[in-house]
Amino acid sequence: MRVWPMAAVAAGFLLWGCAGAERPLTLKEYYGFCWTRQIDSGCWDDNLCADYRDYLGQEHAGKADCIAGCNELQRQKLSADAVRNCGGSIRNATDWCEIYCRRFYDAGPPVARP
Repeated sequence: MRVWPMAAVAAGFLLWGCAGAERPLTLKEYYGFCWTRQIDSGCWDDNLCADYRDYLGQEHAGKADCIAGCNELQRQKLSADAVRNCGGSIRNATDWCEIYCRRFYDAGPPVARP
């Protein structure tokens, strides 16, 4: 039957297409993922995503240090913003912060696009 070879080819293309998904994020992309969730949740802390973006723009000793800083920023934000119902947005910002750190240190800094 020819179904199996076609399925194998299709699976190969799917896997090949996903291989580029682990490229590093730019700070602009990070901010876009963070801000979209923030405005959808009704959390109007103007500095939330900008604070994380500014943190990510700093130098870090390595991936573990970068991720630890994301979690520390989350702790600070949850303490300060708990009454504004921003918990979901803060957790989202931290999740994307960690993704940024992992991709940056696993794949290298983003390459400037022409």
